Amino acid sequence: MKLPAFPKVSRHVLHAIAERHSVGGSVISRLPEVGIFNAIYALGTDLILRIPRNHPAFIAAACKESVVAPAARAAGVRTPALIVFDDTLDLLPVPYTIYERIHGATLGLLDREPGDTPGIWQELGRDLALLHSGVADAGAIAGIAGEPLPDPRLLLDEITQEGYFTTIEERWLMRWLDQLAPAALAPLPRRFLHGDLQTTNVMVHPDSLAYLALLDWGSAGWGDPAWDFAGVPLRAVPWLLAGHREVAPLDNDETAEARILWRHLHLALLVLRRGPLPDRSWAERPMSMLLEIMRFLIESPTGVWRDLLV
Repeated sequence: MKLPAFPKVSRHVLHAIAERHSVGGSVISRLPEVGIFNAIYALGTDLILRIPRNHPAFIAAACKESVVAPAARAAGVRTPALIVFDDTLDLLPVPYTIYERIHGATLGLLDREPGDTPGIWQELGRDLALLHSGVADAGAIAGIAGEPLPDPRLLLDEITQEGYFTTIEERWLMRWLDQLAPAALAPLPRRFLHGDLQTTNVMVHPDSLAYLALLDWGSAGWGDPAWDFAGVPLRAVPWLLAGHREVAPLDNDETAEARILWRHLHLALLVLRRGPLPDRSWAERPMSMLLEIMRFLIESPTGVWRDLLV
């Protein structure tokens, strides 16, 4: 996965940005990137500057966020306030954003098992319900495209031919996906989604592990709300669902688990052919999701989850 470069940003430009937005004199420091979209700088103690990679896809994501983040916040989702979106391109070749800084830690860097933090997952599920039910399909946000994925069954022959597994595993996986397909492919009302619910986008208090905020809206769009339960360990999903259902059920709620499992299998197949990615987040690595599906279904399938086994 070769990524486009970040723009070169001099100290002079950083201080010019700070001066433009009335935070001149602030200490400016580069922060570690926990995602792949943006270079991140602290502007003083209370603001974050985000500069996307210099490529149309990453620039488009930054522009999308300038519309989406305020809408999510208006729906009650705990997410940082957008302070500035600057697309004048006179200081940088890309647009940049300045956000309120959330003083906490990203969940993905704390190396915690899902069972260690059920309260975080339930709170996050409540925020997802506010997002799915509270963002209206109207105005500028209505035109934001989602990220549809092809039917995962179309990948199986290709992956088999490349030698990742044999036709025996292919037939077994095909039976499983065929079993899930009626629920996964049924038409549903479109809901607004975060689209990238990785643990590196979840901010928590580093000591109490209280949930603080959901970050990074560059992959947001419209679709089945069950899609927002992928990108995280499957063992966390029952708590996410419980929190969501406290606020609102999912559309066709009785098939939610089947649709979520389909999405997890789908993403696991999509990333399977990547090489090792030691510096990337859990959901970017080629085997994490597949092994997590196995672990969940070996350790703890009960109720409807057990009924979904092939």
